[in-house]
Amino acid sequence: MITKNNIFCHLWGLCGLCLLSVLCVSCNEDPEFFQLETYPDQMHISVSQEEIVFNKGIANQPALTFNWQKAVSPINASDTVTYKIAFYDTNQKAENHSEYIDLGDVTTASFTHDELNSIVSRWVIPGQPLQVTAQLLANVHNKDKYVKPIESTVSFTATCYEKFPTYMYFRYTDDATQTTKTERMEQRQMGTGIYELTFNVEPCHFHFLTTLEDYPAYGVAANQPEKPGIYKMDYVTSGDINEFSTVESGRRTIVIDTNAEENNYRMYIPLPSSNMPWIAGNGTDVGWETNQPAGKFTVADPLHQPYIYSWTGNIIAGGEFKIGLGSGWGDQFFYAPSANTDPFENETLLPYRLQDNGGDLKWVSSKSGVYTVTLSLLVGDMYIRLTPHS
Repeated sequence: MITKNNIFCHLWGLCGLCLLSVLCVSCNEDPEFFQLETYPDQMHISVSQEEIVFNKGIANQPALTFNWQKAVSPINASDTVTYKIAFYDTNQKAENHSEYIDLGDVTTASFTHDELNSIVSRWVIPGQPLQVTAQLLANVHNKDKYVKPIESTVSFTATCYEKFPTYMYFRYTDDATQTTKTERMEQRQMGTGIYELTFNVEPCHFHFLTTLEDYPAYGVAANQPEKPGIYKMDYVTSGDINEFSTVESGRRTIVIDTNAEENNYRMYIPLPSSNMPWIAGNGTDVGWETNQPAGKFTVADPLHQPYIYSWTGNIIAGGEFKIGLGSGWGDQFFYAPSANTDPFENETLLPYRLQDNGGDLKWVSSKSGVYTVTLSLLVGDMYIRLTPHS
């Protein structure tokens, strides 16, 4: 017997089948998602050279210039448009790309050899050409609607140089014997491009090499020194190398900074031990106590200025002080150039020595107060300097 309940069950079953059929048909159709409107390239970016070999010798000079036409907002012609640019390996875009560089509202941008080499050299070994794409984005600033950035691209082929080799080499000719030797220089911190060598130097003339071959080399640049004790270098790939020279004798540390913004050579007197300098005397609050924590000097910038030491404390007028370099009275000290030298009147700093090699000569300050005592061990700019502590 067909009851009312059975009729309802059959009707619900038919409705369910119809609904399932509709859902199945819907599942077979591709869903539609919201997409931002894409606008055509208005800028048509161009590059000054399609092929370039980056040159370390002119690292700070422009290598490539990019030009483009001004983009106009598709929403309101009065909207501001700004630009940013990024670079990527044309064939490995996902893995090898730079950050975006903001350019403002200009329609041209130049990049130096150093800037582009620093970007591209992460993707390819030095000397091997690589196709690179520059991607320019125009950002439209509309207060009511977000506009998808407008894109323009251009490609070029670049060949990089090795920016920071693991080692550099110091090649020098002894002035007395005319013997030429080569010493290896190492980076105190890898990847910095700052190289050091500590050894017993004699009067000589010298230059620096990136390999054990004759080139590339660093010689002395014109108009020296840049600053007292700091000499600019020239990067040379062939021809004559203008050499540095020194009349120093004894243990010295040679430092070269090959970063494009520095590119200089320095020499300083290294300390006789790993112990930090310390001040002592009744001209300070430290008193006549050796190697005390309260009297210890520090180095603020060991990477770029390892030859600058400083201590801040109370200086007492009329009292004496000297600066120790070991653990006790029998070790080497920095002494005053003459007895009772006022450091406010005479900033001369002589190389450290033992007491028996010149006497127990101490500084005597004419002023009292809290001062920072600075020691510079840079050859050509050695000094002791007291400045008020603020």
